[in-house]
Amino acid sequence: EPDLNLQAAAIAGGQDPPEFDLTGDGKVDIADREFWVNDLKNTWIGDANLDLEFNSSDMVQVFTAGKYETGEDATWGEGDWNADKKFGSGDMVAAFVAGGYEQGAKPAVSAVPEPSTICGAVVALLLALQRGRRRSDCR
Repeated sequence: EPDLNLQAAAIAGGQDPPEFDLTGDGKVDIADREFWVNDLKNTWIGDANLDLEFNSSDMVQVFTAGKYETGEDATWGEGDWNADKKFGSGDMVAAFVAGGYEQGAKPAVSAVPEPSTICGAVVALLLALQRGRRRSDCR
């Protein structure tokens, strides 16, 4: 959570420190927040306790903190999911639009390398040469 809170401070302050520019576009904004949550942590916007699920325990945690619509600074664990350093209706909208409530953990993402076009072309060429040899052997 400390990374998310530092990132929120940079976003809210209009700062663009490169260590928080996760999308590589030269600016630190909500897209970087979403990248951290979705791609690095593989969880949901709204997962206040970062247990990889967005559910009622997260809602209890953020409402128990007592910062909803107070204007007080809030952290990720206190409901600041849209990186404005407050917990309000915008955070609730962001969380529910993301669609993870009561969906359980996201499936693990495993990268399966796709064969390159060059490899495919080489294999096709070798097969064509092999077929050509068979035909010339039959004559």
